[in-house]
Amino acid sequence: MLFSIIVPIYNIKQFLHQCIVSILAQTYDNFELILVDDGSTDGSAEMCDDFQRKDKRISVVHKKNGGLTSARKRGLELANGNYIICVDGDDYIDNNLLYDVNNILHEHQYDIVCFEAIAVGFAGHKTISIGQFRYGAYNRKDLEKEIFNQLISGMDGVRFAPNLWNKVIKKNLIYPVQMQLPDDIIIGEDSCISYPCIYNADSMFILNKQLYYYRMNQDSLTHQRKKSLSWEEPLRRAEFYQKFIRNDKFDFDMQIARITSHSLFNVTLSVLRVKKYREARAEIISYLSEKNFKYYIDKATFKPNCKERIAHFCLKHKLVLLMFIISKLYK
Repeated sequence: MLFSIIVPIYNIKQFLHQCIVSILAQTYDNFELILVDDGSTDGSAEMCDDFQRKDKRISVVHKKNGGLTSARKRGLELANGNYIICVDGDDYIDNNLLYDVNNILHEHQYDIVCFEAIAVGFAGHKTISIGQFRYGAYNRKDLEKEIFNQLISGMDGVRFAPNLWNKVIKKNLIYPVQMQLPDDIIIGEDSCISYPCIYNADSMFILNKQLYYYRMNQDSLTHQRKKSLSWEEPLRRAEFYQKFIRNDKFDFDMQIARITSHSLFNVTLSVLRVKKYREARAEIISYLSEKNFKYYIDKATFKPNCKERIAHFCLKHKLVLLMFIISKLYK
């Protein structure tokens, strides 16, 4: 078995049919589809079972709701493929995704194959690129020379696309990382998997094709805006990066500081959006004064013309009023 496609599913019945049909319509047939029902209550579970009865390539597992990470872990435990593809249940894929990736792997058994995506939904159609990186093949030396200095976050704020859904990854590479990720990390969990996998890869190929359709869900975005983000998660993600990515001859400690600072800025904006200003200000100043948070903020440095330097400056000097204005400008 070459490919195992894992689809975590939780209450997405309105989009699930299109997702599954797009996978079953692949022009390359050597794959299995693992549908992980994470405790759905909207009829998604029954839809999975209906599809399983009609197609022998499908396996369905029903589990108690535990979140995206726990669902992916369960799928990985069942996967028989040499390569893993993670598809979100409210998205869909191009009919030739597996065919195009297989053609690349026929030339060389790359550890990772990346491709571009198209964002669809309320914002219209827009290409989601891998980042400012060349297309084509990378060996280990290429990865170290061309990608590692901007993998997590470069001096200019550029980073490699963290998404799992635009990558095909060897099972023996992704399995040990995914299985150790805490289930309760729910923001930025893709980066916790993709960055260690790229760091540990010996080869990679970036394909110049848009093969994945990422659905911009307005309801999901609105829901996220109504609650503040966790202060602790950026620190926990930083610790997880450090567990799998060594700072030997590269500047990964600095990169982790930059991405953590960026994440903390997003947390401050979320707090300012959902709480009264005085309450939010007191909370923000309190957290930004703590030792663990100050460590990453003080350590992070950016190029003078990098736009993320503004966010970093606000954090470092606790300019809550300016961050409040920014939170209103970028709702």
